[in-house]
Amino acid sequence: MRAAWPIFVALALLAGLVAAAISQQFLGESLALLGLPDPGKATTIGLPLFRGAGWIVLSLALGSFMLAAFGPRPNADGDLALDGHLASRTGTYALVAWALLAIGQIPMVLSDVSGSTLAETLKPDMWFIALEQISEARAWAWVAGIALFAAFFAGMSHRWIWQPVYFALTLLSMVPLFAVGHNAAGGDHDIGTNSLIIHLVLMALWIGGLMAMLAHGMRRGADMDVVVNRYSFVALIAFFAMAVSGVVNALLKVRIEDLFSMEYGNVLVAKTVLLIVLGIFGFAHRQRTIPRLKKDPYNSGAFRKVAIGELVIMAVTAGLAVTLTRTPPPPPRDPNLSVMDIELGFPLFEPANWANIFLMWRIDMFFSVASAVAAAIYLYWYIKLIRRGGQWPIHRVLWWVGGCFMLFFTTCSGLGMYGMAMFSWHMLAHMSMSMLIPVMLVQGGVITLALRALEPAGKNGVPGIREWLVAFINNPVSRFLTHPITAAVQFVSGFYLLYLTPLYDLMVDEHLGHLFMNIHFLISGYIFYWVAIGVDAAPRQVPPYLKLVTVLGTLPFHAWFGIILMQSATPIGLDFYQKLDLPFYVDLLQDQNWGGAVAWGAGEVPLIIVALALCVQWLNQDRKESKRFDRQEERSGDAELNAYNEMLARLSGQTTDAEPAEQDYYNQEVTSFELRPTIDPNKSRHQQH
Repeated sequence: MRAAWPIFVALALLAGLVAAAISQQFLGESLALLGLPDPGKATTIGLPLFRGAGWIVLSLALGSFMLAAFGPRPNADGDLALDGHLASRTGTYALVAWALLAIGQIPMVLSDVSGSTLAETLKPDMWFIALEQISEARAWAWVAGIALFAAFFAGMSHRWIWQPVYFALTLLSMVPLFAVGHNAAGGDHDIGTNSLIIHLVLMALWIGGLMAMLAHGMRRGADMDVVVNRYSFVALIAFFAMAVSGVVNALLKVRIEDLFSMEYGNVLVAKTVLLIVLGIFGFAHRQRTIPRLKKDPYNSGAFRKVAIGELVIMAVTAGLAVTLTRTPPPPPRDPNLSVMDIELGFPLFEPANWANIFLMWRIDMFFSVASAVAAAIYLYWYIKLIRRGGQWPIHRVLWWVGGCFMLFFTTCSGLGMYGMAMFSWHMLAHMSMSMLIPVMLVQGGVITLALRALEPAGKNGVPGIREWLVAFINNPVSRFLTHPITAAVQFVSGFYLLYLTPLYDLMVDEHLGHLFMNIHFLISGYIFYWVAIGVDAAPRQVPPYLKLVTVLGTLPFHAWFGIILMQSATPIGLDFYQKLDLPFYVDLLQDQNWGGAVAWGAGEVPLIIVALALCVQWLNQDRKESKRFDRQEERSGDAELNAYNEMLARLSGQTTDAEPAEQDYYNQEVTSFELRPTIDPNKSRHQQH
């Protein structure tokens, strides 16, 4: 067994030094364009050094928690086994290092943008100035806070079921950085930000996953062949996704002729070459090292040699990526950007109408990729189940694929474009994301399909997606979220908290705010309809009458919310909508009233339809129960009915402990009724009983 941490430290230093060296070379042009003085060597070298090293330790945290979750099998009691425990502990240490490096960025950012020396910006009062006046400094503060929060809980518990939560929190610590930088401002920043999210997240997974595999191999961890094979699939997806998203992001800023004539273009070319080299390394893994590991899982020597060489190139690539944030991009193709270009990322020239909703298109890279991936995974599972001889209703497939298409349409058509600029169309998109799309997706029954299509890992196998779905269904958190009251409260309260508090004004002005709102609408609606009309296995079984009560109970709250919007005298998001300066007139208050009408009508109608569907479901369940009872009585020869008659007969002949008056009472009452039931041929045995 060999320790991997010296290699990780060397990789972090390599990435930081590459970023510092190239940034130092290009710094003069950046300062000249910004008109700022040189902040000094400490900031010039320290800022890119910290960032380059930070991306490596962030990647290590992601890869370690991913290995702890999907790698070595846990113990029978749900605790991580030794290999998983070591991976989780590595992720915790990496999170702490990521937080410390993020904290160090705060005074360096202030020094960088103001030209003051680092010694000056390290003073306590300057920290408050940085956090108050510089958005990038606030972003790094959020990064540090989220990372420390995740590290605290990751260090407190090493339960297997919590590892995906730590993984998700580590991903969340990256999000504040997407709101600052070249991609978050100017024209096409919606496409730039979304493509950057895909690019950097998958780059971190690629680098971090390989670092975790290297550490697992150096300590001769169990199931090395399985975890490397799984990582190979992740690396393959990451390679193609990084290539596509990188090209899209580059084309937004650089013309072809700028690639070799400008420093920014030179860095992009170097990064592209290194990505191709990494693809060759990945091909070598799939052709040589993975087959060797399948023959001898503990012989990871060949894997270590290739992995270390690949990680060196990855560290250099990460350093180049940091350099791009320090190098000024070429000037925009159109220097006369409108306010709409700056705020939305694109201009709108014509008033909104139904024709434009269907004829105007602008691809949302985040949700278009999400909808395509969701449809592809579902169809893959469906084909796999059918080929194995299983059965699956075709209407479930149509529901799911239809829901994915509606997600694509809502976010990429004119509805998504006008929804970012006008409240009424935003509310229509909101209703689609929270009411229509979740209903269609829930009817697809994706969890049940996955449980049928995926093969179980077995008692001694490495847990996979199927085991995680089972764990997701059978845990207290899921049972709490799928309680009818919880599902209804989170579904309804989102409307009031978002639109009747300052939260909407804060989010509508940021691209990440729009992204967060859409994700929230989808998840909130899916949880509610999973409980109300879901066909999947759920953590708790809710009878149809309780589902009906839950749905009907939300109707008044939707109606009140719509009425509040329609009667409001002050437009929501007033500053943002006024700032857009649309080329066509929009009465903001009237537009909000229309939005309230949409919230009322588009919210009530689906819920009423769902309530009627639940009534039908309730009736069908009663009929099934009646038929089941009839079949049981036929098999038992009406045993339950005969037992009931015998009980009545015993009551009619009771004489032992009763007084004479009581005996007359029993006899009188019993003889006044027909003890043997009257058989009605039009009724089932269940109804007669």
